[in-house]
Amino acid sequence: MQALVVVVLVALFALLAVAVGSMAQASGADRVMMDRLAPALTSVERLQTAFVDQETGLRGYVLTGEDGFLDPYTAAMPRIAAEQRLLGTVVPELSGALTAVTAAHDDWTTNAARPFIDLRRAGDAVQASALAAQGLGKMRFDVLRERVDTLRTQIHAEADAAAADAAAARRRLVGVLVGVAVLGVALGVAAVRFQRRWVLAPLTRLGDDVAAVAAGDLAHPIHDDGLRELATVGRGVATMRDRLTDHAAETARTERLRARADQAERMADTLRHDVIVELSSLTLTVTALAGRHPRAEAELHRVVHRLDLAITAIRKAIFESPDPAAPPR
Repeated sequence: MQALVVVVLVALFALLAVAVGSMAQASGADRVMMDRLAPALTSVERLQTAFVDQETGLRGYVLTGEDGFLDPYTAAMPRIAAEQRLLGTVVPELSGALTAVTAAHDDWTTNAARPFIDLRRAGDAVQASALAAQGLGKMRFDVLRERVDTLRTQIHAEADAAAADAAAARRRLVGVLVGVAVLGVALGVAAVRFQRRWVLAPLTRLGDDVAAVAAGDLAHPIHDDGLRELATVGRGVATMRDRLTDHAAETARTERLRARADQAERMADTLRHDVIVELSSLTLTVTALAGRHPRAEAELHRVVHRLDLAITAIRKAIFESPDPAAPPR
C-alpha cells in the first residue's frame, strides 16, 4: 500500500506539473493574443483605413480642386503616425514589415501625393490630371497596399500560432485532467481490492475464529495472516485462548480433586460416626462376655485386641491421611 501510494503521488505530481505548465502556456498565449496581437490586428485595419482615406481624399482633390477634399488626407496623418507607433510597440518582432509599410507610405506621399497637391494648388489641373493618368500614384499606393497586406498576414500568422498554442495547451490540460480522473479510479479500484484481500478477509477470518473460541471451541485454530497488525491481534487471541484452555484444565482438575476430597470426608464421617462407634460398642460387649465366661476369656480378649487394632487403624486412616485436595510435592 505504501509503494502504491508513493507511485500514485509521484504520478499525480507529474500530472499536476504538466497541468500547471499547460495552464501557464494557455494563459500566456491568451495574454499575447489579448495584449498584443488583437490590438495589432485592429491597428493595422485602422492604418489601412487611414491610407484609403488619404488616397480617396487626394483623388477628389485632384479631380475638383476643392480644398475640402484634402481634409481626410490631412486628418489621416496623425492617425497614421499613432498607429505606426502602436504597431512598433505591440509587435516589435515585425519591425521589418512595419518599416516596409512606412517606407511605401513615405514614397507614395513624396512622389505621388505631394506633387499632385502642388500641381493642383498651382492651378495646373491639366498636368495634375496627366500625371494621375500615368498611374504613378496608383502603382505606389498598390505597393503600399501590398505592404499593409503583408504586415496583416504576418500578424494573422502570429495570432493563429498563439491560438494554436492555447488550444494545444487546453487539450493537454484536458488530457491531464482525464489522466488524473483515470488515476483516481484506478487507485480506488486497487485500494478496494487490497483492502478486501489484506484487511477485510483476514479480519473476517479472525472474527470467526474469535467467535468460535468465545462459543467454547477452545481447540479452534486462530489465523494470524494478513497485515502485521492483524497478525499481532491473532497471535494475542491465540495466546489468550491457550491460557484459557490451561485455566479450564486446571479448574477441572481442581474440581475433581475437590470432589474426591468431599467424598473422602463423607466416608471419614461415616467411619467416625458409624463404624468406629459400632466397633467400640462391639468391643465393650465382647469384654463383658469375657468377664461372664472365664473359660472363653482368653479367646475373647484376643478378639477384643483385634477389634482395638482395627479401630486404631481406622482412626489412623481418618486423622492422619493427607489432604486429597493438596497438590503433590
